[in-house]
Amino acid sequence: MQISQLVRYPLKSSKGENLERAELDALGIKGDRRLILCEPDGRFITARSEPKLLQLEVQPELDGWRASHPSLGSTYINQESSLNGEVEVWGRRITAPRLAGSEHWFSQLLGRKVKVLWNREAADLADKRYPWGPIFSDGYPLLVCNTASLAAINQATGGMFEMSRFRPNLVIDTALPWAEDEWELLQIGEVLLRRRKPCERCVLITRDPQTGDKDPNQEPLRTLAKLHRGPNREVLFGQNFSVERAGQISVGDEVQLA
Repeated sequence: MQISQLVRYPLKSSKGENLERAELDALGIKGDRRLILCEPDGRFITARSEPKLLQLEVQPELDGWRASHPSLGSTYINQESSLNGEVEVWGRRITAPRLAGSEHWFSQLLGRKVKVLWNREAADLADKRYPWGPIFSDGYPLLVCNTASLAAINQATGGMFEMSRFRPNLVIDTALPWAEDEWELLQIGEVLLRRRKPCERCVLITRDPQTGDKDPNQEPLRTLAKLHRGPNREVLFGQNFSVERAGQISVGDEVQLA
């Protein structure tokens, strides 16, 4: 097995950035989902409700990021912050620096007032806290997917669905569909990853990652629901992992079961 793709998403639900190598820390790939949009009351915003975020490109720059969208041009997101804000992600409240200088642009993009938060020196306010710390992803540092599982979906649908629909961080090239369900510890050079939880899937995977358009036949979710479910009938694709030992990984690195 080897790594075939490494992806980070600087802002939650933004377009993925393909990397040749990545540095991992407790929160996953450095720079992954360090920014998040939320409503004024703190409810987090994702492409589930705002599919135009799938076309939002966010690139790291010196002391900030450059955000661009086909409908609105671009803006610079400055890291300077003088106040904190709160966001709630799946019931977990997190306080983090608010990047108010870029909020007008994002409010224009979404057509309503929104806040931009940065996961730096953030604090987890939830009663039940994750051991890796406050995180803007859906709870876990890394989403790991398997090329053979995607091939099984495409064979069943007769389609050519992209791995980017599933928004992985690590894509591992193997010959066995759903092998990821049995991986407990993955060793990649000095890095050690531990499987934590299967990834349950929703209608977001029916949206084209380039345009945000919804598939009229509800694919590939409809076929995935026939191919691969969990013990409680959850529709599953990929596994969530934590970083047990940090370090650098690269596309092409060998992946071993530890």
